[in-house]
Amino acid sequence: MLDILKDSEHRVGCEVGVYTGTMVGFLLKELPRIERYYTVDPWASYKQYDGKKYRRPGHKVVTNWEQAILMYFRNIEPFQHKVITLRMKSTEGVKHIPDEFLDWVYIDANHKYEYVKENLEIWTPKVKPGGIVSGHDYDNPKGYSKGWNVKKAVDEFVPKSSLNVEGLVWWFKKPANGD
Repeated sequence: MLDILKDSEHRVGCEVGVYTGTMVGFLLKELPRIERYYTVDPWASYKQYDGKKYRRPGHKVVTNWEQAILMYFRNIEPFQHKVITLRMKSTEGVKHIPDEFLDWVYIDANHKYEYVKENLEIWTPKVKPGGIVSGHDYDNPKGYSKGWNVKKAVDEFVPKSSLNVEGLVWWFKKPANGD
């Protein structure tokens, strides 16, 4: 996916589920042409999601959401003039983005099937025709949390012929209207 964004004019994007902002900082460093980067994350536990259940082996564990937020702001500091931070659930954040406004969206929020499916349904309309809809953790490798089902939701939503998977990252180009 990085290569596609690197070789394109995609300048406005959104990441849904940013945690400590590692991906935000990485993409803004690697893709200086990005003009606006929306981030959406509630940075809070809620009934359907307890972040402690989803820690991955080998990844730094953040002990509380305030620590995650501090790390996020450190990661985006050099790029803060490009970032719009929406501290809310994805179902609220989507209301702040007009339809067909984004060049790309990267979905890495709650990994349970019903939430991945919902995020695909509500965020895809926000991407321009020909833009990129993408996300993380397509498969559930050994050591990841049980109960994740990103793959099932993506496979049901995206025609097989349109889906691209590179490691754990999945993406597809949103078809032009009428395609």
